[in-house]
Amino acid sequence: MAGAFDYALAIAVLPFLSFCLAVGVALSGRDLLPKGGALPGIAATGGSLLLSAWVFLTVSGGETYNETFYTWAAGEAATGSLSEPLTLSFGMLLDPLSAMMLLIVSLVALLVHVFSLGYMNDEGETGLPRYYAGLGLFTASMLGFVLADNLLMAFMFFELVGLCSYLLIGFWFRREGPPSAAKKAFLVTRFGDYFFLIGVVAVFATFGTAKFAGEHSFPRIAEHALAGEATVNTFLGLEPAAWFTVIGLLVLGGVIGKSAQFPLHTWLPDAMEGPTPVSALIHAATMVAAGVYLVARMYGFYALSPTALAIIALVGAFTALFAASMGLVKDEIKQVLAYSTISQYGYIMLGLGAGGYVAGTFHLLTHAFFKALLFLGAGSVIIAMHHNEDMWEMGGLKERMPVTYYTFLAGSLALAGIVPFAGFWSKDEVLYEALVHGLGTTSGLGTALLVAYGMGLLAVLFTGFYTFRMVMLTFHGEPRSETAREAAEGGWNVKLPLIVLGILATTVGLVNMTPVADLTGMHDIELLNMWLSGAPESVSVEQYHHLLEEFGGIHAADVPSYLAGGLSLALALVGAGSAYVLYGGADPEPHTEKLGSLRGVLYNNYYQDEYQVWLAENVVLPLSKVADVFDQAVVDGVVNGVSSVSLFGGSRLKRVQDGLVTHYAAMLTLGLTVLLVGFAVYGGWF
Repeated sequence: MAGAFDYALAIAVLPFLSFCLAVGVALSGRDLLPKGGALPGIAATGGSLLLSAWVFLTVSGGETYNETFYTWAAGEAATGSLSEPLTLSFGMLLDPLSAMMLLIVSLVALLVHVFSLGYMNDEGETGLPRYYAGLGLFTASMLGFVLADNLLMAFMFFELVGLCSYLLIGFWFRREGPPSAAKKAFLVTRFGDYFFLIGVVAVFATFGTAKFAGEHSFPRIAEHALAGEATVNTFLGLEPAAWFTVIGLLVLGGVIGKSAQFPLHTWLPDAMEGPTPVSALIHAATMVAAGVYLVARMYGFYALSPTALAIIALVGAFTALFAASMGLVKDEIKQVLAYSTISQYGYIMLGLGAGGYVAGTFHLLTHAFFKALLFLGAGSVIIAMHHNEDMWEMGGLKERMPVTYYTFLAGSLALAGIVPFAGFWSKDEVLYEALVHGLGTTSGLGTALLVAYGMGLLAVLFTGFYTFRMVMLTFHGEPRSETAREAAEGGWNVKLPLIVLGILATTVGLVNMTPVADLTGMHDIELLNMWLSGAPESVSVEQYHHLLEEFGGIHAADVPSYLAGGLSLALALVGAGSAYVLYGGADPEPHTEKLGSLRGVLYNNYYQDEYQVWLAENVVLPLSKVADVFDQAVVDGVVNGVSSVSLFGGSRLKRVQDGLVTHYAAMLTLGLTVLLVGFAVYGGWF
């Protein structure tokens, strides 16, 4: 009897079919489908969600799937630690981590398709088949990335989601901003992906395989190598541990680009030029999550390198604080959410780098729902405001848009980390992991984790402030424009996704209540922890802890999680309360103006774009000109010189070939004569 795994491939195929249908409609130039082609996308993502739920239930019963279904290239035996032939293949890996991610992607994609019925059909939008084609291809690519059983396959879908991001950011290509933002997103993320590609090649060269799990999982091979049970083909004379760090950091380049971490984060705020549903799906819940999901997928490998983990934690913590500081002064609602997204993915990176595999994965889960909710809530506001995103033109929308307000409030409470909403449980667990592993580890890694914890803790204060500044300016007080006074809430296709995500933002954090478990001793309520350890063929959380202690040198101190959670909750309340005091009145004032020149620095994003332009024009361009001169004068000169000698010799030699038989006979006779004379004179040599 066929089971869920037999139909799992259809999870990605169904959205791809909706993409093909939408492309056909777009190329026909005729309006052949109702609602611009939204209904096939809704049906496809709905089918993917049902199949994902079936897979989820099957995995919850203790089953996993790890099979190759197509081999597209097979070579000779690898020179690394394996004696098997190097094989490039496509396959599926279905375990607790991928099953959870399938549910996230398919559910958010379905809700975004439904929401788009109200958002993209507003004011007679054109080009809708192209829009739904982009959503379909993106959904298929993202689901394919989650299903991938090896690093090369994941890289291919990693690039496809980047392409779809480019296409959807630039959907309104007739305007000035979207095409530029799309190109910026494409180029910045490609820069990170160059390192990722080199990392993929390094993995193959070192281990002979790129599979995530199974008999020849490269995390397992790396563990054997460090234990002295296998030899590893390293490069540059590096020890295995150092070479593993290099590989991990190369792959991390792609993660930093896709997940918008410092310094490759500058593309994400500009990506807000795309439609708001695209921001909710791609730039909040899924594509930006692809990078941190990849770290979680390879966590058995990263657990062997304390240096790589320290860099991941520090980059994540700095990004969380850095981006949160810029969100304090933004005036456009989507810009606040953009910098919030960068900051929250910094928290996920901090959790993973601090040894918190479950904590990082947990925040990935909760953030996907509450940030998608906030973006769709912002979309509802933008529709009501006739696409005016300036929060200073809003105000008083609470009474006019009650469903949007209360669901947006639930998402804001989750984002700020207020108990009992989802973000409280996951973000506090991230900070707790950084604290206990920082205190318990005596090496330099412990110090790095404590520094990261301090930055993450300060970012909590900033998060509470900018979140409720946004809520106060948007929904409270008196309307500050005629558009706000006339605002009206959208229909069911706007409200339904908000309600679903609002419920999830309120409740999904209850799947892993670590502070309550520590306080009461009821560890059975840590459902996510048990879920990620449940499948027999997957690497359990306990095994990850063993790797961290054995090879990473990371140890945990005995600190009650409820004390750490209480500290971060207090900071979140201080930030939220400060925003309420400053902006909760009927006629709020722009208090951030009092920051003076500091506000200008924050508002202009620390002048990072200007710095990058200066770097490109004054450093990269001159170097490229020097390289071009070297290429033309030296490289091309040598190549052209060799070819000139060949051409000259050939032009002289070809004169012998004049087509006259008598000349050919004379040459043969002369050649024979020369040979005979040579044999006669130098016959002793032969």
